[in-house]
Amino acid sequence: MKYFVFFVLMVIPIFSDAQTKIKMEKDAGIYKVGCKVNGAPMKMYFDTGATVVSISRATAIYLYDNDLISKDDFIGKMNTATAEGAIVDNMLIRLKDVEIGGLHLKDVEAVVTSSLNAPLLLGQSVISRLGKISLEGDILTIHSSKSESLSKEQREEFDSKLRFLRANVKTDSEADYNILDIIKIIEKTEELNEFELFCKVMAEGNTQKLDEVIVDAETWIDKYALESVDKDMKMKVYFSSAESNLLSERGNKELGMQRLKRCSNYFENDTTAHFYWFRIAPMYFEYCKYKNIGYQDAISASKATIHHFMKSNKVSIKDINNNKLSDSPLQMLFYNLVYLYVQHYNWLCSKDNLVLSSNQIKMVNLCSILAAKLGAPNSIDYCREMKLDYIKTLNKKELDFIGLDY
Repeated sequence: MKYFVFFVLMVIPIFSDAQTKIKMEKDAGIYKVGCKVNGAPMKMYFDTGATVVSISRATAIYLYDNDLISKDDFIGKMNTATAEGAIVDNMLIRLKDVEIGGLHLKDVEAVVTSSLNAPLLLGQSVISRLGKISLEGDILTIHSSKSESLSKEQREEFDSKLRFLRANVKTDSEADYNILDIIKIIEKTEELNEFELFCKVMAEGNTQKLDEVIVDAETWIDKYALESVDKDMKMKVYFSSAESNLLSERGNKELGMQRLKRCSNYFENDTTAHFYWFRIAPMYFEYCKYKNIGYQDAISASKATIHHFMKSNKVSIKDINNNKLSDSPLQMLFYNLVYLYVQHYNWLCSKDNLVLSSNQIKMVNLCSILAAKLGAPNSIDYCREMKLDYIKTLNKKELDFIGLDY
């Protein structure tokens, strides 16, 4: 960690005399400047007299409905004065990216006015961060001498550090957070390249920033998917998009399932893609819940996951059945299978106004016995409550009933 802090502090600003000229549009005596807010094209009044960025309620609704801002971006309330001098409470939000003339300003605070169609204003909270500017008629010139940029050597050093952190994600609990810290430094002035944006998407996924993954994965797909020669990178981005859309409350479930199907064949043939197997059952569960079609697809995914991990760990159902794997890491997989069966049968009963059949109860009981054999506490409690002997060896007929290889 000390090395990483030193590494970041050694990034020195490089100064440039480059200029950016932007033609503005005059409207009612005030100039508008084209910009992008979280990737959405907009025109905002260039108002040097305004303190902060101000957007209308309609614009905020548009950004929210299109997944360009999330609940996490709502900071709180801010008191502002109207033209008549009245003090009103307005919502304060965080805009992840405001782009003007190719310059990206990150984490910009903006006020959402109570008016539905109020004008959009670029205030000093953004203008001051542009560095030195000059206005001549309808031409806005941004003098970038105050803008930080990275030298080629610094960018290469960041690339090396990102690759090191990516290689150690499984063993270093801080790796993903350090990746995001590096990305923030790069994003201050420069657009992320293919690998950097990939690292950002993966780190956001691993730290459960699902709404951010939805936006950034889509950006990666739009920019790089067609031309990328790294299929592994491409499929992991598609999978991250699928997972975030399916697991986030605000995700597009249909798009998530499309993305999952697109990358499934690739990962099902990869014996090292354990992250895929651990996550597919919850993803199918969320899609089934969204479609209200029961949970049979999630059950199938759960069984496929169990088969994968038994095969990769050279474990047989006989080992489990003969109580040779007490307190095994497989216990959670079998317990999840029990949970899915219970949810599916409850759905069937509520749908048809029925009660559990004897075969359905038998399935739950047999799966609970296997989970208890592996040490799942809740399954052990269930077996004791139902007076099920989870120490005994299940016969072949009972195992065949569950549908797992004997």
